[in-house]
Amino acid sequence: MLHTYLAAPFSSPTRQQQFEAVKAALAAEPDAPYTVLLGNLTLTTNDDPLDAVILRPRSLTLVQLLPQGGILHLTDLRTGPWMLDGAALEIPGHHATPFTRFEQQRAALADWLTEQLPPEAANLQFISGLVLFGDVVRFGPEVETCMAAVPSASMFHLLPDPSRFTRRLALLATPEIDLTPAELEQLTADLQLPSSDAEADSDAKDAAPTTGNLFRQKAGQLWRWLGAEDLDQLDRGSSGYEIDLDARNQEKQALEDLRAQLQQDMQQQLSALAHREAEREQRITRLQQQLQTAPVAPEAPDLQAQLAAEKREKAALETSMATYRQELESRNTELGQKIQQLENLIERLAAAPVHPAAPASATSPPTAGTTTPPAASATPATPPPAVAAATTSAADGPAQNRKSQFGRPASAVAYGVAGWNRWLPVVRRRLSRLRASLPYAQALPKWAGYAAGAVAVLLVVLWLSSGTDEAVSFTQRGQVGLLAANGDTLLPARYASIGEFREGRAVVERDGVFGFVQTDGTEVVPPAYDALYPYEQDYARAKIGGLYTFLTKDGEEFGAYYYAARDFSEGWAAVLDHRGWHYINGPEEPAQPVIFQEAYSFQQDLARVKTAGRFTFIQPDYLADTTTGTAPFGRYTSATDFDAQGRARVVQNGRSFSIDRSGEEVKE
Repeated sequence: MLHTYLAAPFSSPTRQQQFEAVKAALAAEPDAPYTVLLGNLTLTTNDDPLDAVILRPRSLTLVQLLPQGGILHLTDLRTGPWMLDGAALEIPGHHATPFTRFEQQRAALADWLTEQLPPEAANLQFISGLVLFGDVVRFGPEVETCMAAVPSASMFHLLPDPSRFTRRLALLATPEIDLTPAELEQLTADLQLPSSDAEADSDAKDAAPTTGNLFRQKAGQLWRWLGAEDLDQLDRGSSGYEIDLDARNQEKQALEDLRAQLQQDMQQQLSALAHREAEREQRITRLQQQLQTAPVAPEAPDLQAQLAAEKREKAALETSMATYRQELESRNTELGQKIQQLENLIERLAAAPVHPAAPASATSPPTAGTTTPPAASATPATPPPAVAAATTSAADGPAQNRKSQFGRPASAVAYGVAGWNRWLPVVRRRLSRLRASLPYAQALPKWAGYAAGAVAVLLVVLWLSSGTDEAVSFTQRGQVGLLAANGDTLLPARYASIGEFREGRAVVERDGVFGFVQTDGTEVVPPAYDALYPYEQDYARAKIGGLYTFLTKDGEEFGAYYYAARDFSEGWAAVLDHRGWHYINGPEEPAQPVIFQEAYSFQQDLARVKTAGRFTFIQPDYLADTTTGTAPFGRYTSATDFDAQGRARVVQNGRSFSIDRSGEEVKE
């Protein structure tokens, strides 16, 4: 059941439409818990209106409505700047970043809820924040690092795809919040706001068809933005991806037509330039012949001047041709990348339609104090956002039964030839893409084609005679599998992606969740995690809901769960729980860990940490005995990790300088 309270209309029409879309998405969510949606709410302790607040029995969520979309880059979570498609992100009020706005609004909301709720009803430290963009957002590589660097950001979420709004909202449920419908109704009654419940809307629609039709029209326009659907015009069971798929196909076809037109135009220009160059070569040849036959003739100086002018014009023409070729190659590469992205998106849309979100109670993540790990074999009911870096590439597993590079038995070569037939479709696709990216390949001399063919044959022979037995990924109908070196199928094509092998295992993705496979094709960890990262020193980092843990080589989970975690490095991993950042060296939690404000991975026996508001560097011995101190390193206002040259940039007493691994200042 959904109850909506809008204190006042938004001054921005775009944010008003976003709020209506949020309302429509919550109303269309099947089997949703009791939900209260507050919009454009102003509290007495905060002048900045809260865009939206969603109250549920198991979650309290602040929603920020930002109408932009694009590629997001940021340098610092609090100080910014946040750049979206190269422009500064527009934030309501006087806030540096959305995160600082969330911190201030969360404090104001917590103060108000403290007066309204009994202490045992909710742990207000678990008020979550969700930034809802107006369009799809892609994150720069530094975003995750900046988020992990701030411990309090564990309750702050950036939603890259608005269509996954209701799913992410369900994942924010936590046992720390336990509200009853009566308590939620009392909260809204204290605000004395006019109600626009879903049931009231239905009655108003019957009484005033004009208003109802207008609402349905707006909801129909915004259903794709949040995955909400107009119930009178669309099938609720449909995900809407059919329409999206048609649009992507049309966009892909338009890009391919544009690339073909660009190639044709550029080829015509190159042909005209080549024709002019041929004529110029003929004139230069005639002038050179005239100079050779009459070097002392009266017209010799004029002929030499003409020859020099022709050579200069020829050089300028060659420069123009090279510029045209570079421009064509650059545009062709950009269009090819865009077309490839659309092909991948079309395959995902066609193969994995979106399913309705499950109730919040089915997806409640464990808290930091939970000691019973979730069952690894249970696939979450709602596909989590794919945040793990799992790319399809050639496997890097250990080779078994290696043979010498040359002189393999004839039977093995024949077996390899039989396996090569299974690679022909892949080779043909690669060659067709190569031809598409080289539109001027016809201008190459014939001997270049013969040489390329000879090189290809040589590569095939070397492959047949080599002894590598590494598994290689292949794609079939948008799914990825593994092939052995002899062409046998190790894993059928049933995964969305397969990462590279590290320590004999690779991350695989299926239905939005992740697991591990071995080099022999065995699925050692069934896909069940929101994110998995490659093994580092016998342990792999895993994400379950909003929390992290680690897996052993046997696939067993650690007994503790963390708000944030970094991979193992030099035997230690930095983790964050309710106490703060500290280090672990295995499945067991240390009895009395050394707590830091921030902690980073060890590199060559040094790790950057923050304590008492200042940065310094520690060695592993410090974790066992803090009396050893941090000498020779001082305390710095800010500091970076050591780079490849063994230098770290620090700021101390307002002065910025570099230090080496012995703590000495490096003269620049």
